[in-house]
Amino acid sequence: MARLTILNPGFNSTIQDIGRLEYRAYGVPHSGAMDQDSSRLANQLLNNQESDAVIEMTLSGVEIIFSEPTQIAITGAHCKIMLQHLGYESPCVIAVKTGDVLQIGAAMDGNFIYLGIKNGFQTEVSLGSRSYYTGILDSSFLKKGDHLLYDSGGVVSTDKFNDMESKWNSSLKAYVGPEFYLLSRKQQEQLLGTSFTISKLWNRMAFQLEETLVHTLSAIKSSPVLPGTIQLTPDGKLIVLMRDAQTTGGYPRVLQLTEEAVNIISQKRVGEAVDFIIKN
Repeated sequence: MARLTILNPGFNSTIQDIGRLEYRAYGVPHSGAMDQDSSRLANQLLNNQESDAVIEMTLSGVEIIFSEPTQIAITGAHCKIMLQHLGYESPCVIAVKTGDVLQIGAAMDGNFIYLGIKNGFQTEVSLGSRSYYTGILDSSFLKKGDHLLYDSGGVVSTDKFNDMESKWNSSLKAYVGPEFYLLSRKQQEQLLGTSFTISKLWNRMAFQLEETLVHTLSAIKSSPVLPGTIQLTPDGKLIVLMRDAQTTGGYPRVLQLTEEAVNIISQKRVGEAVDFIIKN
């Protein structure tokens, strides 16, 4: 089996797939790619299974060297790419030769870049997934010198490009959450009529929004939450739970984002605005 070597891991780069779908009852976070649409596109372009593992890069790219020929796809946030002094721009599919060095630049307009490889990265599986998560797999982030196994060879078609323009929408579709109707009519209107700003407090667990929603709701009994659950804290901050979020929480759950909306907000940068639309 072929392997690539990480020369520069970038910032918080991980292996991700569609996540651990069957273990939330045991307190195991979903994990998986933050932007599932872009991860899925990388695999689609390579005729892979949508569940195949990819590299997820946060804000900055990686530098790697390949031991055997293969094909790769790069999707997600737009970035500049160099392979043996040839330049590319994402999204793209590239044929790789033995000894080729790939350099992926910084994200230019989103947060997450995805690198797929033919037949997926053959890394360790735990609880049905290759997704990195501290305490479930030994690895938390890719490190310099790491070796990742992959299948060499394979030829794919490159006629399936989709630039995912929906990623740049500001309106996020959501369902009403279990505690939505505990808000007053005025508070509901404020929640749905305000443009909220992505704060600097974000990671794979949650995105916090800047603006506050004044309320008098009490904490609730610890209850199930999901990626996309929007919690309302006692000080009026909205917290959007993401892929590595806990499985239960005690803050009122005022909205639940659709899966598409979770993918969209994952690519929103600090200072960008979002608003919420109730999906019927």
